Amino acid sequence: MYILVTKQLITMFLIMLCGFIFAKVFRVQEIERKFLSKLLLYFINPCIIINSFNKEFNNDELKKLLFVVLLSLFITLIMILIGILTSKNIIDRLCIAFTNCGFMGIPLIRGVFGEEGVFYLMGYLVIFNFLVWTYGYCQMSGSFNIKKIILNPNIICIFVGIIIYCMPFTLPQFIKNPLIMIGDLNTAVSMILIGVLLSELRIAEVKKYCWSIVKFCFIRLILCGLINILILYFVMKVFGGNIGNARLLCYVVLICSLCPAATSIPGLACVFNKNASYASLIVSISSVVCIATLPSLIALAELLF
Repeated sequence: MYILVTKQLITMFLIMLCGFIFAKVFRVQEIERKFLSKLLLYFINPCIIINSFNKEFNNDELKKLLFVVLLSLFITLIMILIGILTSKNIIDRLCIAFTNCGFMGIPLIRGVFGEEGVFYLMGYLVIFNFLVWTYGYCQMSGSFNIKKIILNPNIICIFVGIIIYCMPFTLPQFIKNPLIMIGDLNTAVSMILIGVLLSELRIAEVKKYCWSIVKFCFIRLILCGLINILILYFVMKVFGGNIGNARLLCYVVLICSLCPAATSIPGLACVFNKNASYASLIVSISSVVCIATLPSLIALAELLF
């Protein structure tokens, strides 16, 4: 499996490189970066979510999805705790807790497990979106905004998707086809966006935050990864015989948890006048470093699972 992950990461890296070159040549502006981010977050991702639930209802699949939700909640809470224990910086704490499970996780899991993997990934996305707009929003703003949770397009589409999934029929082909076509843009657009973010890197900023970046990458990409592998190893030992395809479910959660820092954190930092440039730096560099750490940790997990 780590070979499949490596091949998919290389493909994604090449697209990222093209995005980086494009941004350097044409000097992509902040307004264009925000457009790409909104396009992914509020248009492409919702289409993927709805299409993932557009399948015949299966009670066993629903139980597995709920299992992924609970497992994702536990893993994310552990990473929140690690962030609190290892850093006093709000940006570091949130970037340790929240991964790029949407922009990078979706194309990666689709490339390795296909649409079945993407369906179960929705369990991780439910927890991600809920905690980003509760814990993350509260940390950044100092207040709690229930409206941001309820009106988040991804949360709305997850509930819509579940309703569609529970229906005795699937969406007609003329509706399904546009959803598939828009969803297929995810890999290219998400990697182009990360390439564009990378183009913003300044040597002076990298030098200024060098130690903080090294410390962050170790905690987020290695320490959290090792702890999550151990947690999922025990989950496999305890529940492996009782839940069908438990190995796939654990790998979906593991891959999501091994992704780099979430691209939504720089956006929140920008809105609440935190250190957005440092947040972007963390996201950009962790996106590059994970090309080495992610397949390595998957290879380690394969020795255990």
